[in-house]
This record gives sequence, C-alpha cells and structure tokens, in this order.
Amino acid sequence: MIPNEVLKQWSLIGSQVQLGEGLINDTYCVDGQFVMQRINSRVFSKPKHVVANYRKIYNHVYDLVPELVATQDGEYCYQDQGGYYWRCLTYYPSRSFQILPDELAYSAGQAFGLFLQRLRTCELVIEPVIPKFHDFAFYLEEFNRVWHKKQEYLKRELVDRCLEVANQSSLLDRYQIIHGDCKVNNLLFDLNSNRVVRIVDIDTLMWGNPIWDFGDLVRSLMTGQPLDVCMTARLSSACKGFFEEFPIAEEEVRLFAFAPIYMSVMLGMRFLTDHARHNQYFKVSRFDENKDRALEQLNLANHFNQVYEEFHSTISSCLRFSLEDSKRLAQKYHCLGNQSLY
Repeated sequence: MIPNEVLKQWSLIGSQVQLGEGLINDTYCVDGQFVMQRINSRVFSKPKHVVANYRKIYNHVYDLVPELVATQDGEYCYQDQGGYYWRCLTYYPSRSFQILPDELAYSAGQAFGLFLQRLRTCELVIEPVIPKFHDFAFYLEEFNRVWHKKQEYLKRELVDRCLEVANQSSLLDRYQIIHGDCKVNNLLFDLNSNRVVRIVDIDTLMWGNPIWDFGDLVRSLMTGQPLDVCMTARLSSACKGFFEEFPIAEEEVRLFAFAPIYMSVMLGMRFLTDHARHNQYFKVSRFDENKDRALEQLNLANHFNQVYEEFHSTISSCLRFSLEDSKRLAQKYHCLGNQSLY
C-alpha cells in the first residue's frame, strides 16, 4: 500500500484501493477522489522526466488526460525514503476494459486520433524516458541475444518486412509527439455512455511515428478476440473514429495497414526477451506468462499479415472524402506543406 509519508505530501487520508491490471506501475485510488501511482524506476530510470513530459503537453490535451495534483510544496512528484517516486492525479469515476466491447470501438479510435491530432504540430522538447523505445531493430538485437532458436517463434519474412517498414517510416516527415502506449485499457469510459472520459498512462510520450500508436490501438483492440473474426465491425468503427480525427494521405495507408503487424511482432519479441531474462520488465503472476503473451501477439501478427489487403481496404474506405474536404481539414489542423493530406 501507500506509505504514510507519501500520503502526507498530498494531505491525503481515506481508503485505498488498487486499480487496474497494469504491467509496469502500481496504481491506487485514495478516498475515491485521487489516484496515487508509484512509478516503476526499473522501467523509467528518470521518473522526474516522465512527470515533466506530462506537464509539457498538458495544456494541449488538458481535457483528454487526468489532471496532475501538486504536493503541499508545489511539486508534482515525490521520492519516498525507499527511493520510489510517486505522483498524484485526479480520479475520474469510469469504466475500463482489457477486452473492449464492440460498441466502444469508435470512441476508442476517436480518442486516440484526437490526442495525436492535438500534438501534431507541437514543437516541444520531450525527454526520452525509455532508451530505444519502439526501435524495432534494437528489440530484435536484444531478442537474438537470448533466443538462439528464433525460428521457433518468428517468421523471417515478417521480421524482414518489419525492418523495412521501420526504415521507411523513419524517412517520412511525419514524426511528432505520440502517446507511445495506445492500448484500449488505457482509456477511461463514462459510466453511462460510450464517451471516453480520459486517456491515461501518459508515461511513454516521445517523438515518434503515429503509425506506432495506431498499430498499438488495433493490436490491443483485437487481442483476446477470435482470429477468424478479425475484420469485424469493431475494427472498422475504430478506424473510422481514428481517421476522422487524424486524417492521413492515401500513400500512407500501406504503412498504417501494416502497423498492427509491426507492433505485434515487436511486442512479442519484448515479451519473449523478458521471459528469457526471468521477467524483469513486465509484471507476471506465473513464470510462463510472458511467453504466453508473446505467442498471442505473434499469432495476431501472422493473422494480420494474412488479412493485410482487407485491412488496407478498411482504412482506405475511412479516408474517402472529397479533395475540398481534405483541404479544409488541412487548413483547420495546420498540416499543409510537408504534412499535406494530398
């Protein structure tokens, strides 16, 4: 539970309830009004950077993310006697899901699309919080160090395609500040409607390619779903919501369509690497859990590879608006020039 010395920094009293099923940080609700979170310093070696990045982007997305609460001394994080860093946020009564109901898919896509759109042109200095995060080649190298029989898990053609996409996406003039962890369980939904109340876990803010966030959204949306119903209304709804808020150029569709494959393979490698290193990074309840998580993600990647053309068509159908509409959106969102829609 939360040490008393930490609670005193925010003058908090009352009941404590552990929240969520996060694999990294420890999160508690205090007195039904505040969220206290212990930042995992093994994952985030500079916790103060995590909090500083949050504050930098807050004014751009203030109505989309939880409000940070300062200590009595005006600080936004506190290091306890054990060396752990804590932060406090406003609690929002809400619902969250590991497996998202179909009727919430549109709102999920819309929320993450709007988050990216708000940060599309922000020229802020964001401190790196996890070295090489979302760097596919780095994770592949780490994986190769611990798995000598990698062919048991990874299909060579998929790995090669992921490396190619990594190289191509790095050449696009599309980098911006992204969320970095766009999973559906990082969305808080209204108790009585389909509306997203807040987007949470804003720890991995980084300069990156928005295809990574989109790929994570789709990957998490389909995790736990039967693979034979992958191209369902839920996926079309999520894409519709996302691209209504975050319009892209037609020539970018192929990269966005490949994004869930890319993110699933990368996460699968990360789970397998952590399993081989005796689960140092992700929380587990049993020793083989990371291995099982990895196989689920790699199976999902293989399936998305099989239905790539269908998913490409799904995204394209969400982008069918007139040239005049695209120009109007571009002017509205100030994304002409190198980031013009067409």
